[in-house]
Amino acid sequence: MNDSKRTEQSSFRPGLIFWRLLRAAIVFVLGAVTVIALGDVMYSSTLGELRPWHTARLEQEFDASKAVKGYDFSSYREQETRLFDEVRSLSKAGFDESLDAPVSRFSADGGPYRKRVPGDWNRSYVLKAQPQRGVALLVHGLSDSPYSLRPIAQVLHDAGITVYGLRLPGHGTIPAGLDSIEWKDWLAAVQLSVESIRKDHPDTPFWYVGYSTGATLGLKHSVDAIAAGRKDLLPNRMFLLSPALGVTPLAPLANLQRIVSRWGVAQKARWSNIDLELDPYKYASFAKNAGAQIGWLCRALDHDLSRMARDGSIEQLPPVTTYQSLVDATVRVQDLAGGLYGRLKHRGDANDRSAESELVLFDLNRTAGIEPLLSFSPKAVSDAFAKAPRRDFRLIMVGNVGGADTISASVLERGQTEAVVKPLPYTWPDGVYSLSHMAVPFPLDDPIYGLRAPKFPDRLPSLGQFVLRGERGAIAMAPADQLRMKSNPFFDLMKAHLLESVAPVRP
Repeated sequence: MNDSKRTEQSSFRPGLIFWRLLRAAIVFVLGAVTVIALGDVMYSSTLGELRPWHTARLEQEFDASKAVKGYDFSSYREQETRLFDEVRSLSKAGFDESLDAPVSRFSADGGPYRKRVPGDWNRSYVLKAQPQRGVALLVHGLSDSPYSLRPIAQVLHDAGITVYGLRLPGHGTIPAGLDSIEWKDWLAAVQLSVESIRKDHPDTPFWYVGYSTGATLGLKHSVDAIAAGRKDLLPNRMFLLSPALGVTPLAPLANLQRIVSRWGVAQKARWSNIDLELDPYKYASFAKNAGAQIGWLCRALDHDLSRMARDGSIEQLPPVTTYQSLVDATVRVQDLAGGLYGRLKHRGDANDRSAESELVLFDLNRTAGIEPLLSFSPKAVSDAFAKAPRRDFRLIMVGNVGGADTISASVLERGQTEAVVKPLPYTWPDGVYSLSHMAVPFPLDDPIYGLRAPKFPDRLPSLGQFVLRGERGAIAMAPADQLRMKSNPFFDLMKAHLLESVAPVRP
């Protein structure tokens, strides 16, 4: 064989072709990532100006490395005191009357909305009950603060339950707190709180209440405790409000911009939006890292639940009660069906209702006439729960069944195919077509978010009543934020259901 034929044959070696294709694929992916990152940087230039609370780093914030032996919930609160001293100093030095509105949460008096509620609900707290018949840990959602579960805390405390409210790391302080935090820091804070509670209240009934990301963390804590053989750290029951079990698959990619921003340039690219910090208990500006972290947390939990469903340990999970709006722009509601409820297995005796998991779904307002305008199929969402792979739970659909003005609960018992309809003494408020991710934990008269909040001397509407008409772009609050439902007309129903669930004291 001559040299030319050898050269021709060698050029078609399979291994050489593979490496050429692999190199081309790597170049293509790197190029695509670079283009996306640069496009992100260009878009970020249209955002508002960064203020000190978007760029500062707080030295006293908790992270997972601090969760060493002997560090407990009291230690966490002591460190929190030093942390909020930092926040006060930053606010005092960074606030500029020419750049920042007097209604900002970082103004000298904390803004008008902060004055409406006594106490500091951005911090962790303990509400001791005397006499005490139980204990509960309440954990808020992403970009929120302990205020999110304040109404639930008051309900439980009035019922004789000692309430621990946890402020997750990065929350309740400055928006920049979420720019560098990791989900394992949140989980470490939850775990040390549970360990402190069980140490101080070893023989007391214990419940966990989690809202949004707080719900995800509670489930993750429970699956980790089961894996570690620490059943003593499991709650008697978990109550989840708008749980974040499914977010956009692109969430973990939110930090691609750090290819550029990590070098100290294009710092705005680290943010999805930069807004006026009017709300005293929830960040208006949103760090992309926060989206990335909840994405990774959801993936880790889904992997755990999938494994537990295969090996049978899923039945060791405590019973779960969830309150969820059928319409939710923050999380993917269908993932609650397949990702959690389709995997749950009833514990104990078949007739033991205390071991039964429940799902309460708040339907949209069927009399509002908006179904032809919807961008999704509500039937597809509700069917996902009714047809879950294993429907080993009680399903309660709250809404105006059949288009009636009055509200009913359609109750589908575990293992049954026919629902029982029970009338309820509730109606939809005028002009409201659904709840939202944010609305579930708040009553209509909440001072900050209530649709029917009382009048206050500041003469400002609550953030749940804030709908102003005029020229677009003139108001700092985005129209979408103004129109979002922020309180729950069925809060009293949820309250009664929750109290019924914790009424029988079971060790």
